[in-house]
Amino acid sequence: MRKVKTSEFYRYSRQLRYEVDQALNYFQNIHQQPLLDRKSSRIRSAKPQTTVFRGMIGHSMVNSKILLLKKPRVWWELEGPQVPLRPDCLAIVNNFVFLLGGEELGPDGEFHASSKVFRYDPRQNSWLRMADMSVPRSEFAVGVIGKFIYTVAGRTRDETFYSTERYDITNDKWEFVDPFPVNKYGHEGTVLNNKLFITGGITSSSTSKQVCVFDPSKEGTIEQRTRRTQVVTNCWENKSKMNYARCFHKMISYNGKLYVFGGVCVILRASFESQGCPSTEVYNPETDQWTILASMPIGRSGHGVTVLDKQIMVLGGLCYNGHYSDSILTFDPDENKWKEDEYPRMPCKLDGLQVCNLHFPEYILDEVRRCN
Repeated sequence: MRKVKTSEFYRYSRQLRYEVDQALNYFQNIHQQPLLDRKSSRIRSAKPQTTVFRGMIGHSMVNSKILLLKKPRVWWELEGPQVPLRPDCLAIVNNFVFLLGGEELGPDGEFHASSKVFRYDPRQNSWLRMADMSVPRSEFAVGVIGKFIYTVAGRTRDETFYSTERYDITNDKWEFVDPFPVNKYGHEGTVLNNKLFITGGITSSSTSKQVCVFDPSKEGTIEQRTRRTQVVTNCWENKSKMNYARCFHKMISYNGKLYVFGGVCVILRASFESQGCPSTEVYNPETDQWTILASMPIGRSGHGVTVLDKQIMVLGGLCYNGHYSDSILTFDPDENKWKEDEYPRMPCKLDGLQVCNLHFPEYILDEVRRCN
């Protein structure tokens, strides 16, 4: 770099100086890289790959490598480092992946809620440990608005939270914001129109139809941002309830609407047994109304969801015939129809998996191994 800066071409080329300075700024500000979205830093790939960060097989943690569904519709395992934890939530910021919280094995051999946060860079196929959340969380919800990643409620083995905090990507720092109105876990969160929608979940051992939206433009004062002090603010607003109470479901935004899939419909208080929910609903924010759509062939929870080729894919999960699934269902929002076996089954049956679509450089995709 010293030779470049002392070269005659560098001194007299404004464009070269600009490009070099931009490159230096990108690599020197590691935490800010997801926000430095420029043409020069983007991966030059024609099509994203459906990417699975593995979760659980039964009650066993799968700490393994990343799975890719590549053309010609074959599952591949990406060589390189393993997924560092079994996360409950995934956030995407300009093709960077943040895995947050969830559970990890403690020294006592038991699963405990985690406060850890890792960032995955597909450009380098590498993981980076980021600042931990202020409190350990599992079974919580997450959403990205601007330069912040928000985490909402959740629980540990001993406590259920209503606290909400956000991660400042620029400064690699967490801070509390206006808390969720009630203690809750097993809910789902998705951002639509720069607002974070929270649906369902478990409150006082019963499933909920509640829909609540967080508007960061109405955040309260610093004094109100303590997780131990429950206050009423204008930041959270109730919306029309879903048709079905559910928890451990999945939600995704598509074409300006929110789609909700599956989950657990009923938690029986006496035995804490669950009943599966195959139903699908769509929310229109313009009318504040929920509409019931075609149900999945079989109810499931802990599944993954993503959009590919104008279809919504539902992958894996715990089905309510008592079996874990390796199947992929596809839902056509325009035709309101479900299809099976459009894509090959995953190489293993997974529960609690996290799914997204990522662009990878070709040299990374050259280092893949076909799954049996």
